[in-house]
Amino acid sequence: MVAFPVARVPSSTSFPWGAPWLQRYPPALVWSCLLRGLALMAITGIGSYLGIAYGDRLSGTALGHGFAVAAVMGVVSRWVAGRSLDSGLHWRHILAGGGLLTAASMMQLRDINDWPALLLGMALQGLGLGLFWPAAEIAVAQTHGPVPLGKAFTLARFCEAVGSALGVLGTAAFTAAGRPSWAFLTAAALLFLLAGAALLSPHTVGRRAISGGRTDPQRRQESYWGLTKAPGLPAVLLISIMATSIIILQQSALPLDLVRGSLGRPALEPVMSNLMVAVQLVLLVVMQLPVGRLVSRWPTSAGLRWSLLAFAGGQALMTLSGFPRAPGLLLVLAAQMLTALGTAAFLPTASTACLERAPATLQGRAMAAYSECWAISAVVAPPVAGWLLETQGHGVGLWLLLTTLCLAASRLNPDQSVVAEP
Repeated sequence: MVAFPVARVPSSTSFPWGAPWLQRYPPALVWSCLLRGLALMAITGIGSYLGIAYGDRLSGTALGHGFAVAAVMGVVSRWVAGRSLDSGLHWRHILAGGGLLTAASMMQLRDINDWPALLLGMALQGLGLGLFWPAAEIAVAQTHGPVPLGKAFTLARFCEAVGSALGVLGTAAFTAAGRPSWAFLTAAALLFLLAGAALLSPHTVGRRAISGGRTDPQRRQESYWGLTKAPGLPAVLLISIMATSIIILQQSALPLDLVRGSLGRPALEPVMSNLMVAVQLVLLVVMQLPVGRLVSRWPTSAGLRWSLLAFAGGQALMTLSGFPRAPGLLLVLAAQMLTALGTAAFLPTASTACLERAPATLQGRAMAAYSECWAISAVVAPPVAGWLLETQGHGVGLWLLLTTLCLAASRLNPDQSVVAEP
């Protein structure tokens, strides 16, 4: 496979603060990764806050339609962000715009009583997050300097995991205090801080370095359709849809299955169910750096394949946990370990794989397409999983289906083009 050039920013300096291992990274890279952690602190748990804060004011149908509106607006803003990045707009400006729009959504959602207010808030949130993610991915590609791209994305994902953990702790604190709406004000303040910090980011190279100096007009006119011609990229995106579906279902289908119980596994109390889900988040924080550094030494195709196999193992254990006479709780814990392992391997590898396979002038669009994989999974996977849980009355069929799909996806070859070259 021929790898297309990926932006690198020469750097002779290191991050001057923090732990010694953090000082090995260029300051611009650490700054861009800290911005991601700050964003995750703000947005993690907001979906559950809507149900907690407004479940007695708005119907479940209204909340579901609100999330659908956010997803649709996210599709639009992701495509806009990708084209803007490839046309030369700096990632810091898109990141700041995304932070401001998302902050505005938090202010709108802090106290709502009707559908129009929810619609506006969710539309702003979808627009903001759709701008944020492609820009955040390109920021790592522009600032990784002498650090290998895989290790740079490992640091980025570690910061995200820490930010998510802090966001979950904040969720628990606001819920315990009986002030869930305060979460929106706190999130808005963090996102305003994010916008300002993005504009103050250390200087990085301009657009010409990203494109490897190419000035071919035909290349500049390429559209999103050009991504299908990049060898291996369609396969990476298909794998990403499968993997992100697994990750998203750990926050939706898994708690529901644990609370309801399965064929032979007794139902857990809501507190215990939340603790089981939190185990995976804690494991991800612990595993992300060592696992990410390990897989960064492998070809990205190998990292993606092993992450899918770890996901398949986790879902297989969840399937077995539902049967009578099986050590259900122990199998669930083991499944969380394998799923966290797969997540730690997948997250940095997928971003690196997309950038490696995308032409330099389409890297912004490639990161928008990768971000869209998360949106597709968020829209499709939870309703399908919920339907299976409702119709079967247990999660055995769901986890078995996911095991089969992960094994099938692991057979895809990201080093070959799914669409033949013309």
